[in-house]
Formats: sequence, C-alpha cells, structure tokens
Amino acid sequence: MSTVKLNTLPVQTFSWLGVNEAHRELEQSGVKAVTLSSDKNEINVLQSADYEITAHGGENKTAVMFIDPCGKTEISTSVSVENSSSVRLVQVFEGREQTVANVDARVCDNASFELVQLFLGTSDTLSEINTQLEGRKAGFTANIGYLLDGNDKLDINLIARHLGKKTNSQITAKGVMNSCCEKIFKGTIDFVKGCGGAVGNENEDVLLIGEKVENKTVPLILCAEDDVQGSHGASIGRVDEEHIFYLQSRGLPEEKIVQLMARSKIAQIVNTISDEQVRERIFNKIGRDNDNG
Repeated sequence: MSTVKLNTLPVQTFSWLGVNEAHRELEQSGVKAVTLSSDKNEINVLQSADYEITAHGGENKTAVMFIDPCGKTEISTSVSVENSSSVRLVQVFEGREQTVANVDARVCDNASFELVQLFLGTSDTLSEINTQLEGRKAGFTANIGYLLDGNDKLDINLIARHLGKKTNSQITAKGVMNSCCEKIFKGTIDFVKGCGGAVGNENEDVLLIGEKVENKTVPLILCAEDDVQGSHGASIGRVDEEHIFYLQSRGLPEEKIVQLMARSKIAQIVNTISDEQVRERIFNKIGRDNDNG
C-alpha cells in the first residue's frame, strides 16, 4: 500500500485552501479490466474493479453502476465514444467505505458522453472525471448530486477539456450538506487553442443545513482560444426560515420540511436518468416518491 496524489487541480491555488490535491493510501492491486460490451449494462460493484466502455460509430450504450463496496475500493472506468455514437454512464455511490473512483473519457466527432453521479451518504469518497472532447461537435453533459450527513467526506475533481471545434460541455452539480460533513467540488472547463466555437457552462447549487459543514466550491475556466463561450457559477445558501415558517403553519414539522427540501434538490438530478427502474431504486434509497419534486 502506498500514498497516492489524487484529484489534482489543473492550476494550483493557495495551498491553505486545501483544494490543490488529495492524498489517499491505495493498494495498487492491478485489477483486470472488464469490457462492458452490451448496449445496456447494470452492475452492482462490491469491490475494486476496472471497466471499459466503447461505443463504435452509431452505437448508443448505457452503463449503470450501483457502488456499495465491502471495504476500501478503487473503481476506474475508461470510456471511448467514437464518431456519431453516445455513451450514458450512471454511477450511484451508496457505500460507507473509502472509495476512489476515476472516469476517463474521450469523445470523437458528433459524439456525446453523458455522466450522472449520485453520492447518497459517502463516508470518504474521491471522484475524478477527465473528459477529452477531441472531435468536432463532441458533447459532454455531467449531472452530479450529493446528500451528505454526519462526518461524510466528498472530493470531486471534474475536468472538461475542449480540443475539437464546436465542442460543448454542460456541468451541473446539486447537493445538500448536513451536520459536520465536508465537500470539495472542483470543476474545470479547459478551452485549448484550436477549439474555436466551443461552449462550456458549469453551475453548482448547494443547500447548507448543518452549522458545522465545510463546503469548498472551486469553479475554474482556462482559456487559450478566443472564439469560445464559457460561464461558471455557484449558488450556496441555507434553508429559508420564512419558507419553513409558512410550511409549519400548514402543519408540517420542521424536520420533515428540511428532509423534503433536501430530497427535492437531489431529485432534480435523479430525474435526468431515463431508466424508470433505476430512478425507482434511487428514490427508494432517499425515501421519496418518483416525481419531479
């Protein structure tokens, strides 16, 4: 077992912020890669694993991973989306063990990669996402949601690198933090010289419930090309006391109101998943009906 540097920010900032990188002890076990060749794959991940997903020209592939490991776990997913094809990857993190997850994707001409990640109570999870938009009109959509409580720790480092012309990335994160949990979300849109006409947008919406939560949001745009459009933003707030008072006047207890507000926010991410059975499993986990909240 050795200590490995992970989730490195592409451009370093003040070290005292504690966001430049993370360190974890990993076993370096050398797991054999598993190729997910079916058009639709659903997997229960219980231990360390490497996965490969390739969509050849014109193919549309979907992979859903429910990640609930029995011990410290490393999960690596390599995605290759060839010309005029698409890949949808859904990862649901349900376990309480230390988990390190990595997604590396390359997207070619007129191809698209959609990623949904949901963190439903993760004691110590690192997620690193690196997407290379290589082809002309390559597209990347990321929808990330998290429900954190207690002493949960979550560190996400997402990089969308625009290489091809007229590429597009859309990054959305929504989450709820309660008790004394900790979360870092680093989202980078990198416009490389030569990616003329590219568009990248990033936004995070965080609801803080606990008084001792530690939230760090690091949106970053790197630009070496003039003809691009990039935007980033973050909305970080606490529960509206007037809203709580109004709902209490309608007979709802405060604890129930806070639960409904938290689950409603995460439901916005869950509802981006097209598979009804997958949505139902997740809604059962978070304790609300399958609706648009």
